Amino acid sequence: MESTRYVRFAFEPMILHIATASLTHAAPILSAAISAGFRESGVQSLKNLTDPNALPMVAVRSAGLAFESVIGVIHTPLNPPQALHRGDLEDEQEQQEDKEGIAEALVDENYLEMLVDIANERFEANTERIRRFEEALFGKAGTKSECEWEDRATRNERKRREGLARREEMRDRDKRQDARDGDAEDKDVMVGGFEDVTCARTLLRTQTDAAAL
Repeated sequence: MESTRYVRFAFEPMILHIATASLTHAAPILSAAISAGFRESGVQSLKNLTDPNALPMVAVRSAGLAFESVIGVIHTPLNPPQALHRGDLEDEQEQQEDKEGIAEALVDENYLEMLVDIANERFEANTERIRRFEEALFGKAGTKSECEWEDRATRNERKRREGLARREEMRDRDKRQDARDGDAEDKDVMVGGFEDVTCARTLLRTQTDAAAL
């Protein structure tokens, strides 16, 4: 009895996984990948929608350039004969063949040359897509500071500072609102005071005129 293994001629385009700090950072990378021709790209894991500490993973990939063809088969005995000593088999080559199996070509050289030509063409297409991806990515990313990588500790510290800044901004806004409300109350009191003084003066003038009569 023997086992059979197939020999395959295969080409795989670039597959790239990029861990990003947030969905905001992942969006331009995904857009650049799709526009460059890696149309099966995407953001992995819906955990990013609910977990603020999750790192969105952008998978840059394309299945359109991949191809595979069976070009041979290897027959390997399941129970190869075991040599008791060095002279049991004719030579070391036969021993190696028994261990690794016997390869058999299923295609001729012309077919194999055609596969090589196709693979070279797809290498060129893949290289061009990588070039377009780099141009689109760096064009969208802009300055270096905008696409600078943050590890989890740095990102948590940045979010803590942003939260403190927002809290301080809200506190200042509340103080300004309280000050405006206080000014409005002071104006109401002053207006009321002027009205009281006017009434007092009118009353005093009336009493003075009455005494004169």
